[in-house]
Amino acid sequence: MLNQNSISVLPKPNNLQISGEARVTPSAFVLHWQGLEDVRVKNYAQELLAQSGCGPVHMQVLAVQSSAPPVQADESHSISISEGGIHLDAENTWGALRGLATLHQLAVANELFLGLTLKDTPRFHWRGLLLDVARHFLPVEDLFAVVDGLAVLKMNVLHIHFSDDQAYRLPSAARPKLPSTEHYSKQQLLDLVAYAANRGVRIIAEVDVPGHVTHWLTAYPEWGMYAVQPSDRFGVHKACLNPTDEAVYIALEAIFSEVVEIFPDDFVHVGGDEVNPSWWSENAQAQAFITTHNLVDVRGLQNYFLQRLCTMLEAKGKRVIGWDEILHPDIPNCVVQNWRGITTRDRALALNRDCVVSGPFYLDLFFPADLHYGFDVEGSQQEMLALEDDLAKDLRLQHIAKALAWTHQWREGAVDLDEAQTTAQVLGGEACLWAELVDSPTLMPRLWSRLPAVAEVLWSNLATPVVEDHMQDFYRRLNGSWRALPNDPEQCQNQALAKMGFSQSQQFVLSHLEPIKWYGRLLGEQALQARLSGTEMPQARPYGVNTPLNNVIDFIMPESMAARRLAASIHVKAISQLKADCQALNFPWPEEMQGALDVLVDACDLMLKWLNGELAAEECQAQLLALYQPRGEFMVAVIPHFIEHLAQPIKNTK
Repeated sequence: MLNQNSISVLPKPNNLQISGEARVTPSAFVLHWQGLEDVRVKNYAQELLAQSGCGPVHMQVLAVQSSAPPVQADESHSISISEGGIHLDAENTWGALRGLATLHQLAVANELFLGLTLKDTPRFHWRGLLLDVARHFLPVEDLFAVVDGLAVLKMNVLHIHFSDDQAYRLPSAARPKLPSTEHYSKQQLLDLVAYAANRGVRIIAEVDVPGHVTHWLTAYPEWGMYAVQPSDRFGVHKACLNPTDEAVYIALEAIFSEVVEIFPDDFVHVGGDEVNPSWWSENAQAQAFITTHNLVDVRGLQNYFLQRLCTMLEAKGKRVIGWDEILHPDIPNCVVQNWRGITTRDRALALNRDCVVSGPFYLDLFFPADLHYGFDVEGSQQEMLALEDDLAKDLRLQHIAKALAWTHQWREGAVDLDEAQTTAQVLGGEACLWAELVDSPTLMPRLWSRLPAVAEVLWSNLATPVVEDHMQDFYRRLNGSWRALPNDPEQCQNQALAKMGFSQSQQFVLSHLEPIKWYGRLLGEQALQARLSGTEMPQARPYGVNTPLNNVIDFIMPESMAARRLAASIHVKAISQLKADCQALNFPWPEEMQGALDVLVDACDLMLKWLNGELAAEECQAQLLALYQPRGEFMVAVIPHFIEHLAQPIKNTK
């Protein structure tokens, strides 16, 4: 008998029943309206279902919405499938769009079962993705494709980080020297906003101030305190705007006026992260300003700057959101976006400020999907800290365990939320994909491989803690969801490898490798060790804006699905074939990956010895564990799965 666990829909519906196993007889899609016709819904239904063969769809939308999506949209909907066709009912446009995404996934998976009924509504109103286009410019076509994928996953916020030390990607007629050579036109962005709204997706613009402004000050040095040079390096910079100069606020007024003209969302993101205090600390004018205005210190000066921005944007009908470095006892009325561990969430709530949680959902860390999936954005601080600590115990992250301990400094100032009087709430969450190591060709494998995990955390009422059976079901649906997305990340990986000249057998071998985790690639060994030792971080890093991202390491997925598939069926034939493919003499393997491939062969040898009864499980585990170290920028993804398999009380399989 079929049940909810037979369905591949992701995010997992909150109320779904199936009373039969027969499927809808394939026939042409036809849309029938029960009452009001909704143009947005009509067009999206045609886009998703025209080729689905799903037959007649009877649509009822009680309230047609033609505006931009609101922050608290009603996205509830119900679906029933019978011999008479598919019925989709929604209170308004937004719910109908979400229901169409569900039907699209059911159709792609061939799971349009007669007798299926579904009632669904999201757990959180704010279900988003931050996409960084400052470090590497992404063509506007990529942004449209990302919106399409977000809509399929029922995510409703695309937060775009338009400015940083390296570039400014927005247009500006008021300050024409500010935009970088590669930037979006006003019309492109207006088109993107309209396109996203038609899919129920809000676009939130981030203009990062007062730090991360090196590019700004190369164009307008008078806005800063000291001279700067253009920068193509990554990491924290010293450059800051001068918060004591009224001319800076006049410039910001002009810049943000242009931003709000393009982006109708209720929120504008003003950054506020990683402000290097050195300029303000050493500048006599800044110190005098702090004294005169009773601001106490540079943190007070930043809070003064934020207060000015909030007043400015509130006058334009906007609400400010900023990264958790904006936390201050006198923080103005704004929303805090958490990123530095879970404790900053509760510090924001204790200050009676709503919060958007991102700390557990950084996709640029190359973590496997299940490590993001375990975090509940409303979970207790104690539970979430325990999950943070457990990351360092996970075998897949043992090579960066010390780096994870480095982040414990973010827990300074943690508060007990139970003792705080607050009416603030967690609005939802956002996954973050920072683009130091992402460009247009590498975007899709990085993004869609794990973003569905965050989509489900924010939509579905998941049972916690997540049990193993649930995790296995999630991975089944994760792989299924890729077929419904505009870009299947595993196909994108293999297409990129094929374009590089690798054969199908080579692609198969390479799919068993993963990149090293956390910021191991971005920092490089020297900077990573400096960070762990607490010394001044060196300027030199292996990657900068102009470093080509065109090697195997740039295209392989952060989490190897091939390794998971091998782990599900470990036997002599499969492992022998993998070893043979690694060793085929006609394969011209690049030098930088030879070490990882040698380890992959050694790991296969060890498992074959165990399968053939030549090596005890404990000794095999110990030798595999010794092998599981970074090999350049690569990790051999099969090793943790092999070790886990050996720990289970099962028989050898030949």
